[in-house]
Amino acid sequence: MKHTKSSIKKLLIEGELEAASNAALEYAEYCNLSDIANALIVLSSHARDHHDKWNSGLISYEVYSLTHAQITHKLSEWIKSLPDEPVPAKKSRRLLKETTFKNRIFYLLCIIKLLVFLRLAYHWRTGGFSNDQFQAVTALLAPALAAYISVMLADYLRQHQKGPQPPKYLSGPLVTFSYFLFPFYGLLLFVFIELKANSSFSFAQMNTWLALVESVLGAYVGQIVFSFFRKE
Repeated sequence: MKHTKSSIKKLLIEGELEAASNAALEYAEYCNLSDIANALIVLSSHARDHHDKWNSGLISYEVYSLTHAQITHKLSEWIKSLPDEPVPAKKSRRLLKETTFKNRIFYLLCIIKLLVFLRLAYHWRTGGFSNDQFQAVTALLAPALAAYISVMLADYLRQHQKGPQPPKYLSGPLVTFSYFLFPFYGLLLFVFIELKANSSFSFAQMNTWLALVESVLGAYVGQIVFSFFRKE
């Protein structure tokens, strides 16, 4: 693949609509992204027709400028939806739609925290935690979850208001890292709660380790959430 996403964007910035659309189409076909490729074929045809009309003197400068800006904006949106790194068609299964990835980490995070709170409630009911301890741990774990859910819901509502958007694709180590990080984050929360309930840890020790998990691994979880669920 001779094109990069940056080189395609550069062509667009320089006003080379036809060259940019052709390069983007080649990029999409290389990655076997048929939905993006089909849209780019239509857009490329529109750009070529628009250019021919201008050269033939069939449209005014005002119409030319307005249409040129509209095509540029649409093409820019489709270019944004391309994966950052080109993935050959034979490896296209590695690509993942951003919406799918966002849905997965949303449900994964909610399920992890729900199970943690259910386990905490179980130990509270069976005497592993006093009322004060239960409330203290809840107060430690709940704020981060509330912040994540707030950003996720805001992103969902914004996308719902905007309507259908060009699909964006992801690939590479970030997806794999996220699928490893979230369960590991939840597992550590479980482990330290269980150690306290079994009297292997004091309440102070458990709090220290929970706070450490939330501040270290929780920071990475938050970075992923705030990167993909953009609050505008």
